[in-house]
Amino acid sequence: MRYNKKMFDFHQKRKLKGIINSRLTQAIILLLAVMVGWSAYIRYDIAIDMRDRRQIAEQEALSLEARREHLAEQVEYLSSERGVEAELRRQFDVALPGEQVVVIVDEKKTEQIVQPLATSSNTNRAKWYQFWR
Repeated sequence: MRYNKKMFDFHQKRKLKGIINSRLTQAIILLLAVMVGWSAYIRYDIAIDMRDRRQIAEQEALSLEARREHLAEQVEYLSSERGVEAELRRQFDVALPGEQVVVIVDEKKTEQIVQPLATSSNTNRAKWYQFWR
């Protein structure tokens, strides 16, 4: 019986090696390896894309945080009486009773001389090699 069992194991191993070494089995294993490799590449590409998106989102979050701080400062300024008064003066040109407005005028009058456009003549045209000047 022992002898038959050893023979059975030998034939079984031989048959298994034949199945593993067949072209069909190797093609299936190659196909599975390509599918796993493709899936890994897709996951890598998604990870890179998500990293870029995260960086963009972090930059947007930083800019929004800076804007929030700026707006908080403006709200704090406009909550005070001085801020309200300054904003009223700026937007509506109002003054308190007894205040005077000072207007600064430039004494120099600079008249701009308007000259007609040059007519196209051959004397004013640049040479072709003077294009880069």
